[in-house]
This record gives sequence, structure tokens and C-alpha cells, in this order.
Amino acid sequence: MATFWQQPTWCVVPIYRQARFPRRPDSMFVNDAFVETLPCPPAERVARLRMLMADEVLVVDTPYPLEDIAAFLETGEEEALDVLRELGRDGFLERLESGAVRIRGEGEFWGSDVVGIRRLVEPAAVQVASIFVRPADLITLRQLEGRCSEALQERDFHAFRRAEDAFFASLLTLHPNVELTRLVADLRARTPLDGLRSGVECGVVAASLLPHQRALDLIEASEFEAVACLMDFALGALRYVGSPIMDAPHLGGPPGDLDERPDGEFLDATLD
Repeated sequence: MATFWQQPTWCVVPIYRQARFPRRPDSMFVNDAFVETLPCPPAERVARLRMLMADEVLVVDTPYPLEDIAAFLETGEEEALDVLRELGRDGFLERLESGAVRIRGEGEFWGSDVVGIRRLVEPAAVQVASIFVRPADLITLRQLEGRCSEALQERDFHAFRRAEDAFFASLLTLHPNVELTRLVADLRARTPLDGLRSGVECGVVAASLLPHQRALDLIEASEFEAVACLMDFALGALRYVGSPIMDAPHLGGPPGDLDERPDGEFLDATLD
């Protein structure tokens, strides 16, 4: 069984958070009530599991017992279960009767609709733009790709987003259809990537989510169809790092006690 690469010391999220419940005139409520939520698993562990799925180290429709997940995460089964519970709220994990967990395929879980639209237009747009890349453009694009790498090394999520947007914006300016490139830019800006933040900040980002250098190598080799395939694969991996759904405790999620007290996040609370 494949194991995850070694990483340096990780960041962790705060152990306890407080949440304020919104006023609901049609139901019982407590004004300005605060609840102490259950401890959250370390952000690094959650990010690693996301990235294992994004890179297809863990594949869809394959049952994974809890001990296997723990082995992949290099941790104990109790913490692995906490990580599964955290990701189970996103909707792409399913608890099986055997006590194992499987990753839902795209036909069962599509993720963000914005990403679905991007997959229809962005790979083809990048492919066409790549055809018009000149040697001077390639130099500029490699400089922008370097900024993406620097932001990742500094674990700066916002800097990474800016650098990546600049990279693809520069590439797509070479596309002859300006309206199409504007559409792609707008869809990129609207794409939820909440799950990617912890990956960047913890230094754990799947290779599938970093197509920049590989795309430039393919452009330089005039492998334009391969560029489109690379972009489609990268966009498919985004379904694991999109904005979490978190609409019900363990809904379609991992093995666990369904009668336990749910996290405050499940109670429609808004975080301060």
C-alpha cells in the first residue's frame, strides 16, 4: 500500500471554537448564546486526507477500513476517525455497513457547480491559448509559475491564489476569444476553495492541484491536447477541496456513532 510523503512539522487548528446562533423568529432560540464545540482534528491531517483523494492515492469506489486510513495518515485509529468525520460532512465520503468508508464517484457527488462549468470550458480554452504561446510569453509564464511556488513555500494561501490567477490570466490573454477568457476568469473567481486553504497553510498540496509547471513543459513540447487533459484532471481534483457542505452530522459520512452529540457547526451556527 502506498504511503504519503514525509512532511515537516504541521500547523494545527484551534482545539475549541465558539459559535453564535442566529435569531430565528419561527423557532425556539437563545439570544447571543454560545456553545463550546467538540475538538476538531488537526488541520494537517484533514488536509492530507483531502490531498490523498485529489491525487487518487485513495481511489473512488474502494472500501477503506479505518485501520487503512490511519496507516495512510500515520496516526491512530481514533484520530483517523475524527478526520473522517470532519470530511464526511463534505459529502464525498460514504459509510459502509462493513465499517469501512469509500469515496463517492463523480456520478454520486459532483461538488461545486462552478467547477462543473469550468470543466466544460476551461481545458479547451487553455489548450487554444497554449497554441499561441511565444518564447517570450513562456519566459513570463515561468516567472509567474515561480511566484506560485514561492507562495506555497511561504504557506501563504492568499498569495498563492493571486499568483495562480495571474498565471492563468496571462496565459488566457493569448486566446483569440476575449469573451470566453472573461468567462473563465469569472468562474475562477467564483470557485470555492475553502478546503485548499489548510492544505497550503500546512504545506500539504496535491500535485494534481499544481499543474502550472507541467503545463508549461507540455506547451514548450507542443503537446497541446495533453495540456487540456492536465487541466481537466486538475479541475476534477477540486471537488475534494471545494467549500465544505457541512449540512448535517455524518450525513452519508464515515463510520461512527450517529447518536453522539453533533458539532456546533452542524447547528446552523455562524462563526464569530
